[in-house]
Amino acid sequence: MTAPVDLEILRTTLVAHTGETAAMLAHAAAVTEISESRDFCVAIADARGGIVATDNPAQLGSLASSVAGLLDYFEFDLKDGDVVLTNGGTRVSDLTLLTPLVSGNELLLHLVVRVPVRDLGGQVGGNRYPIATELLAEGVPVTPVKIQRLGRPSRDVRTTLVLNSRRPQETERILDGALAALASAHRRLGALVAGRGAATVRSALEYTQDYSERLARAAISRWKCGSFPGSATIPGEPSGGGPVAIRVQATVDSAGLTLDFSESDDQRPSFVNCPEGVTASCALRAVLACLGDSVPADSGLLRAVRVVTRPGTITHPTPSAPVGWGGEHGGNEVTEAVAAALRSATGAPVPVLTAPRPLVLSRTRADRSDQTDLGRWAVGGAGAAPGFDGWGGPALSARALLPSVEQWEAEHRMRVHRLEFAADTAGAGRWTGAPGVEAVLELPPDRRYTLWTEPAGPPAAALAGAVAGRPGEVSLHTENGWEPAPATAVERPLDGDLLRILLPGGGGHGDPRTRDRAAVAADLADGLLTADRARAVYGIDPERGSDA
Repeated sequence: MTAPVDLEILRTTLVAHTGETAAMLAHAAAVTEISESRDFCVAIADARGGIVATDNPAQLGSLASSVAGLLDYFEFDLKDGDVVLTNGGTRVSDLTLLTPLVSGNELLLHLVVRVPVRDLGGQVGGNRYPIATELLAEGVPVTPVKIQRLGRPSRDVRTTLVLNSRRPQETERILDGALAALASAHRRLGALVAGRGAATVRSALEYTQDYSERLARAAISRWKCGSFPGSATIPGEPSGGGPVAIRVQATVDSAGLTLDFSESDDQRPSFVNCPEGVTASCALRAVLACLGDSVPADSGLLRAVRVVTRPGTITHPTPSAPVGWGGEHGGNEVTEAVAAALRSATGAPVPVLTAPRPLVLSRTRADRSDQTDLGRWAVGGAGAAPGFDGWGGPALSARALLPSVEQWEAEHRMRVHRLEFAADTAGAGRWTGAPGVEAVLELPPDRRYTLWTEPAGPPAAALAGAVAGRPGEVSLHTENGWEPAPATAVERPLDGDLLRILLPGGGGHGDPRTRDRAAVAADLADGLLTADRARAVYGIDPERGSDA
C-alpha cells in the first residue's frame, strides 16, 4: 500500500506535468491564439476518462465531455501509439487530441491536448459567423478519428482534415505542436510510471480525484441547504430573437451541489448557443471561485457538483445548432447565473466573474482566412470585492497575455492610435471596479470586418449598494464624428477611419460614500476619476478638499 505522503507527492507531480507540457506547447506555438491568448488546455485522464489534472480549469467540463466521447467511440480500439482527435462538444475550431499510456498490457491513463485552429471550413474564415443558423455554416464537424496508429501518422485522415482548412499549412503546424506535446508528456509520464510502478501511479490517479471530491464536499456542506435561483440575460442575439435568459436552480443538499439549467430559454438560430460540456465548464468557473484555490479542478469536483441541462435549450443545443460564440456569450451568462445563485447559498460576496466580449474580426480583402481578432484589445471589466479594487480583466480571463502594441502593428499593419484607461468608467463603491480601457485602432480601407457588438453595451453589475461600471461601446469615427458601430456585420467594409473599443468598467462593491478619501484622491491624481464624478458619487469636492 502506498503511503499517503507519497500519494500527495505524486498528486502534485501530475499537476506539474500538465503545467510543464502547457508551457512547452505555448512556447512552440505557431499562432498567437496559443502563445498569447493561451486558448488551449492540457490534461491527464485516468483509464476511465476521469480528468486527473489540467492546466486550464476553465475548460474542465467540456474537456471531460470530449474525453468521454472519444473513449466511448474507440472503446476496445485504443493501443499504445494511437492518437485520436475530435472537435465535438465545443466550437468547431477546437481540436481535442488524446493518446493512451499503456504499461505492460494495461491501459493506465490518457494524455490530452486541446488546441484551437484559426480556420476549419465554414462560410466565414475563423469559424465565428454571427448569422450562422446551423453548425455547418460555422465549420466542419470532425467525428472521432485516428490521426496516428501505433505511432505512425494516418496520412489520409490527417490530409482530409487539413484540407478542410483555408490555412492548411498553419493547421499542420498546430497539429505538429500538439502531437509533439503529447509525445513529450508520454515520455515523461512513462518515466514516472517506470520509476514508481504502475500500481502506485494508478493509486495516485484515484487519490487525486478522491482528494478533490473530499475537499469540495466538505466546503459545500458548510453552505446553506436549499434551492437558490440565479439568472442572467444576453441582451440580444444576431438572429433578432430578442433577449436570451439563462436560468439555474442551485440545490445544496447532502448529495452535494446540483446546478439545473432546465428552465433556460430554448436554443436560438445563432452562434450564442452553449454546448452542454461548455455549459458545465462555465458553471464550474463560478463554483471554483466560491471554493477557492484549495480545491483542484478535476473529475473529483464533478462527483460533488452535478450539472443538469435540458436538450434543445440555449445551454444544451441540438447537435446541428451553431455554437461559435457560446463559450463567450452565453458562457459568461452561465457563469454569472451560477454566481448569483451561489451568493445566496454561500452568503459570500462573490464578485462579478466575467466581462463582456464583443466580436470584432478583420481580414484583408485578398485573404478570407487571415482573420485578426481586434476584440483582444477589449481589456478590463474586473469587478471589485471586499477589501480589493478591481483591476484589469476578471480573474477568469487572466490566463491570456495582453497584446504588445509594437508587435501588433508590425504583424497586422494596423496602427494603435490610443490605448489608455478611460476616466469615470470604473463602477464606484467602497471598493471600485476596474477602469475600462479605451483602444482606438486604425481601419485600413482594404479590409473586411465581421462584428457582433451588442455584448459591449451593458454595464458591469455592482454589488452591496455600489454603482455599476459605465457601459461599453464599439464605435466608428466618420466624417460626422464618433458613431455606434453596426450591431452585426459579416465580412464587409466599415465607414470610418478609426475603430474604438471600450469595455464597461468593472462594477464596484459597497457604498461609495464609505470609500477611503485617500483612495479617491489617488484616483483623481491618476486621471481615473474626474472632479465632477467625485462630487456626484463620492460626495467629495476636490477643489475644497472636503465633503461636497
